[in-house]
Amino acid sequence: MKKKLIFLLMLGFSVANAGMVNWVVAKVNNEPITNFEVFDTMKKIKTSNQDTALQFLINEKLQASEIKKRDIRVAPYEVTNAIEEIAKKEGKTPEEFKNTLIKQGVNFDEFRSNLAKDIQTQKLLGGIFAKADKKITPESVKQFYESNPMLFMSFESVNATRFAAKTKKEIENVIRGKVGASVYSHKITIPKSSLNEQTAFAFLNMKNGEFTPIMNHPQGFYEVLRIDSKNGVKKVDFETARDQVFEMFAKNERRKTVDDYFEKLRANAIIEVLPSKK
Repeated sequence: MKKKLIFLLMLGFSVANAGMVNWVVAKVNNEPITNFEVFDTMKKIKTSNQDTALQFLINEKLQASEIKKRDIRVAPYEVTNAIEEIAKKEGKTPEEFKNTLIKQGVNFDEFRSNLAKDIQTQKLLGGIFAKADKKITPESVKQFYESNPMLFMSFESVNATRFAAKTKKEIENVIRGKVGASVYSHKITIPKSSLNEQTAFAFLNMKNGEFTPIMNHPQGFYEVLRIDSKNGVKKVDFETARDQVFEMFAKNERRKTVDDYFEKLRANAIIEVLPSKK
């Protein structure tokens, strides 16, 4: 399939020009993307990289185009039902939830509009996920388990050394191998049962001698943990891990299917990155 991806010039617009004039920096199937949109998106997705924001916007345009092409619509009652579900989870009535948003300075009409767009996206992704789910069979799930042994390891506890100091600089020096006289340290053993799933997974995959990210303690000091060793490391048998394996494999397949889908959209789209304004 012939690609119609067209790059006219490398993106080179500068932040210095942002306050001067709003111009079109790119087009996706002739739909414009402005520099104002790029800067707003940088704030939205919390990035300082303009190209990252631009790529995010390109994907949004492709997604909106596909929603329009498939004529995916959302009825007002669907938005109302979604709001009722959100309110219920927060232990509020829909009216109480609405009033809470308004008190927080949220425009409720805009909230409904954005929620409708989210529902459209869910409908689009639902169709894509259905293709991925066809690949999920008992055999493929078992193969995923056998091919990724480190994902299904467990441990009983972690032996670590905790370092604490008044300044971040002192902790940074600890990581470099220089432990100052004012740095407090002691050995600790952390049971896996006391960790959330994400932290337990991170500890499992850390090498002995590796440090955690530096943490700023609420009481005003900095600390870091050095992983020294792990106790009771073992592979979880398939039957015990079956639900976890299924969930991880399904997420993996869905992510790959979505990525492939949007790559194909890009390959068949006319994407123009325009020259910067001087």
